[in-house]
Amino acid sequence: MDVDSEEVGRKRETYHGSEMAGGSRITSRKITGTKWPIIERMDASAKVSREKYMKRLVAKWNAENPDAAPLVLEELTEQQRTSLKEEDLAREFVLVEAYVASRMEEYSRVEELDPNQDNDDRVYQEDRERWERKWAKEFGSFGDKTQIPAMCFTDDPMFHITRDLPSMQIFSIKVKEVHENLQWPLDVYGIIAVRDDIDHNRNVIFERTRDNCQTLNEQDPYLVLTGPARAPVILFEPVRLDVMLKVKCTEESEDKDLSLLVRRYECCESINYQASHGELVANSCASSKKFKSKLSTLELTCGIVVSSVEATISVRIVEGSWPDGFSGRFTAFTACVSHMKVLLLNSGDGNVLVSADGTIELSRRVLSVESFGELTICAAACGGSKEVERELFFKPLKSGRSAQVLNIGACKMEITVAWSLFPLSYPTRRIHSSKNG
Repeated sequence: MDVDSEEVGRKRETYHGSEMAGGSRITSRKITGTKWPIIERMDASAKVSREKYMKRLVAKWNAENPDAAPLVLEELTEQQRTSLKEEDLAREFVLVEAYVASRMEEYSRVEELDPNQDNDDRVYQEDRERWERKWAKEFGSFGDKTQIPAMCFTDDPMFHITRDLPSMQIFSIKVKEVHENLQWPLDVYGIIAVRDDIDHNRNVIFERTRDNCQTLNEQDPYLVLTGPARAPVILFEPVRLDVMLKVKCTEESEDKDLSLLVRRYECCESINYQASHGELVANSCASSKKFKSKLSTLELTCGIVVSSVEATISVRIVEGSWPDGFSGRFTAFTACVSHMKVLLLNSGDGNVLVSADGTIELSRRVLSVESFGELTICAAACGGSKEVERELFFKPLKSGRSAQVLNIGACKMEITVAWSLFPLSYPTRRIHSSKNG
């Protein structure tokens, strides 16, 4: 590795904006924008919904004001349209407050379960049946994965159906405890996903098959996360957690259920929401929660990022090569919870794997950033007693891409962040997934 004596140990070097040291500007290679079929349907659905919405408001106003001259939808001025919307929003706000209060009261009631019985299977099956009754007609099978990819609105922000929203940041998941004489190490496989109000399908954050288990031990009980596929959004209700994990034994028939649960996950419940001058104020935060089921207790560390945009990160070597004999570690964090890092890649004791075109395949690449905040991406190379670390800072955008260059010794890497807003709605018609979204 071409590292001088000053770089022995830990060294930090920062670049700001899209400029490198020395004043040269880095321009990312042209990436052709993709027009996702699902986005076109969202747009069409939104236009139809807006017209239906205005038609309903006009009919409502005419019914409530029989002595006034009736409004005609086609003849409405922009001022009249705005006034109708504001009146409707005021009414909806009162209804939403009442709805939220009733839902919170419902969630606060804890079902009495027999502590001497294994209730996990029954609770999971009941939740699955409720999901199928409520969502199957619109969103398909309980096991279907989200059809909305990351970077939906990177090339076309479509501001009329998108905005920045509160979202869930997933930092880590570990097996905190094992029960009933289960012994470390554990060969773990299965799936962990979250579901949000956008499409209610599985947004996978961990998935392994039986022939590709992850071995966990007491010293390193953390699951290697590979998701989310897109940033989970918090709209009307908290994100729901869906876990099915097994421990591989000698024979498949002997495999054991490590964890089986479906839970409503309300991150930072005690500190995130606070009354201020009669308004509901949200702050970004992070916290950990434990979930006991089957033969283990899982600990999830997650956060809420308010007014967030989605950031999708890619790394490509544009000059030189990754230093031989050095492991690599890529992390990212946001200014709002700077003490919590998202692990993008950890090559462990081995070299960083690089594809033929120079792309470094990250384990994770999607996270959330406050629209008014900052994203920091760190790269570290370790070999023997030497460790070199570099940082880049990115200001969030509503759409488009930001690119900067980061150097580790003689290895020059282009770090690209694709920015995207979140959709406010999902087409009511079933969307068939495809390679192109």
